[in-house]
Amino acid sequence: MDLPLIARVECRSDTKGEERPVAVWIAGERFRVTHLARQHLRGPMKAGAPAFYVATATLRDGRQVKLERKLPGGPWRVFAS
Repeated sequence: MDLPLIARVECRSDTKGEERPVAVWIAGERFRVTHLARQHLRGPMKAGAPAFYVATATLRDGRQVKLERKLPGGPWRVFAS
């Protein structure tokens, strides 16, 4: 079972309504996202059921984390990869 890290995700929006993660704060330290991979939406194909944005992010120190967010606008969860 993967437990989420205590972390905060910082996002930027280049276009209206589309946010992308640019940094992850872990233990008070900011780690810039250098690469986002495997970005996709996950969830049941059922009306009204929640969907999730999922991506794997490479941070500036080389570590990889999995980012997950319930759409629309739910809180971010960060998992060690």
